[in-house]
Amino acid sequence: MSKINFVISNVPAELALAAQLIDNRDDNAHPLNHKDFYKSRAVILAKTVAGDIIGCAAIKAGEGIVGELGYLVVSRHYRRQGIAQQLTQKRIEVAQTLGISILYATIRDENVASKANLLKMGFQFWRDYLSIRGTGNTVGWYFLALTDDIDASKVMQSLVGDRIPVV
Repeated sequence: MSKINFVISNVPAELALAAQLIDNRDDNAHPLNHKDFYKSRAVILAKTVAGDIIGCAAIKAGEGIVGELGYLVVSRHYRRQGIAQQLTQKRIEVAQTLGISILYATIRDENVASKANLLKMGFQFWRDYLSIRGTGNTVGWYFLALTDDIDASKVMQSLVGDRIPVV
């Protein structure tokens, strides 16, 4: 693998290119809400030495001690090289600097690669729930406690609310 740089960016032109990468992903089950993407707490880019954006991932919009991961995409020409894992590691590091105590992510059941990525990075599976979009899809919830004083069970239950668990 050639050298890849992982950088936090809030440069509008770079965020537009990252949004384009997300828009063009080959598993685009749900279109990107650009307004929400631009409000992310942190966007991490994977860039080639030449400066081409080949991957991105974010800690979504929000505040406080809970952070949601999202928008993880790697260009199909650069997959299977550990870039997604490095983007996730960088998001964990950034979350710690932002004072986030717990990270969580929701992953569609068929997205085996993303589930494996989270588990490799120390995330724990919480539970499966039906998608609130009415698609009938199963969505897995995963979390990573970043501090010892967080009641992960209580936080996760508050996040899932009244969603329907898959049994």
